[in-house]
Amino acid sequence: MDVSLIQPFTEIYCPSCGQSIRARKQFNSFTILELLGEGGMGSVYKALDVTLNRHIALKVLKKEISANPKEQEKLAIEAQMTASITHPHVVKVFDFGQDHGQFYLAMELVERGTLDQLMNVQRRVAESQMLGVGIQIALGLQAALDVGLIHRDIKPGNILFSDSHTAKLVDFGLAIVMDEGAQTKGEIWGTPYYIAPEKLDNQPEDFRSDIYSLGGTIFHALAGRPPYEAETASMVALKQLKSQPVSLQAFAPDVSSETAYVVNRMMAKNPDERYQSYEELIGHLTYARDKLMERTRNPQQPKARVVLETEETRKWSAFLSLGILAVVLAIGVVVYLNRGAIFPTSAPVVVAVSAEDATSALMAGATTMASGDFEGARADFLSLAKGAGTPQPQKNWAYLNAALAALLLADKDGAFADLRVVKEGGLFTDDPKQQTLANFFIETSRVLLEGKPIPASIRNLYTGRDEAFALLIFGVWDWEAKSAFRDGGGLFKAFLARRTREDWLAQYRPLAEKYLADWTLLEPIENAFAGGKPPADPAATRTQIAAARDKLQTGSGVSARLDELEKNLAKP
Repeated sequence: MDVSLIQPFTEIYCPSCGQSIRARKQFNSFTILELLGEGGMGSVYKALDVTLNRHIALKVLKKEISANPKEQEKLAIEAQMTASITHPHVVKVFDFGQDHGQFYLAMELVERGTLDQLMNVQRRVAESQMLGVGIQIALGLQAALDVGLIHRDIKPGNILFSDSHTAKLVDFGLAIVMDEGAQTKGEIWGTPYYIAPEKLDNQPEDFRSDIYSLGGTIFHALAGRPPYEAETASMVALKQLKSQPVSLQAFAPDVSSETAYVVNRMMAKNPDERYQSYEELIGHLTYARDKLMERTRNPQQPKARVVLETEETRKWSAFLSLGILAVVLAIGVVVYLNRGAIFPTSAPVVVAVSAEDATSALMAGATTMASGDFEGARADFLSLAKGAGTPQPQKNWAYLNAALAALLLADKDGAFADLRVVKEGGLFTDDPKQQTLANFFIETSRVLLEGKPIPASIRNLYTGRDEAFALLIFGVWDWEAKSAFRDGGGLFKAFLARRTREDWLAQYRPLAEKYLADWTLLEPIENAFAGGKPPADPAATRTQIAAARDKLQTGSGVSARLDELEKNLAKP
């Protein structure tokens, strides 16, 4: 019987005797035991490695993938790179080769199912569990990126479980050949739900495309539905859908704001607006999980009701109730007779402020701030922020600007009070078009409220034109906290390099230029003390410090730093 065109391990029957047999059970030193699953690239089998006497997963690719010598070479290179990854959250590749005209991979056997199967059973995966999965897969992706690999086809079916707490990513690098084959036909290879928008435009992929796909996977697991649904999978429809911002909380309102922020940012249409490193992504996923666990461990408990009642207390309660009733009736009579004086006929009316007027007020406050009148600017911003009729997002902008003014006045407590109002207020809207800005307010406030020096590298997370404000207030925080001048200088430089959409924000450019000018004076002096060693020429450094002090334009923070460095010169 010719079984060359029949799938491996297929059950076939002898036409003469009717005896059933399995087609091609052996691939080199691997004996196929059972079929585990099938997909677009090929089939996965449970197999026995007869050389080492261990069970493995054998992935046998389709013949059309294995036939082209160039594709075989690419697959071999990708397999070699994948085999070099040793990480607890990446399925290990033991061996690869070709037999019966088909390419195969021998991999670690992971038998506790896939995320796809878990989603089919639970529909919505628990937030804490999914955050743990996200952290683990991001760690695996980071390990792969360290050897130059991106995945290209992250989806629930490629996330496997070795136990209830451990997730592993499979099929690294295999999508590259399928993708190149599809491109020759004018097609796009990938799962429509999770494919990154840049791939639809035939733009180059990088690790940020994997971040998008992982975000789409987490979104689907938490919301019980994919980020986008369309009646057709046409390229035009997909491009149209993926041009729209996503909002996890629109479909899963019970998900925490921290988790929603991370997922929405992972799925930003523009790769520059996503996370720019796995370190930052893992840090934010971990923060979201920790906050969720903190709320779970310390739920708000209703106060216990204490009842102490005896026959005597019931009698006194009856007399007391009659007394209270008599007093209430008497008060009611008095109020009724004087109702005109007590209740004026005209109730106070809250006058709504138009968006245009609120923006004009922001501009006026920014002008006051730019002039150096920080106290006056703070008063103006707080008046706008606390106004009952002030609309969003101008209200949140006013609070953040008031916090900036407080930092410029060295009033940390006042700044933190303003920032807490924004953070604890949550998302100001559920409009998907404004989700990025709504999350920006919360995240900016959260970062500052941590009270730690802010690294200049955070500028890679704040790339939107509306987000340039964060670079400025982060720089002021670093500068006035007297602990991170170098990072502050980098943030001021990044702010000045960013074009802003808000006219009022452009008013702060001269302020940032003053800080940057002071950093230009301070930087060479800091460099002279690099490595913890005293300057080679203390006298020249002392002269440089004196000259810098005469030219300073900003607050006392940099002056105190110069004093500190000058004292270090006197040390032996």
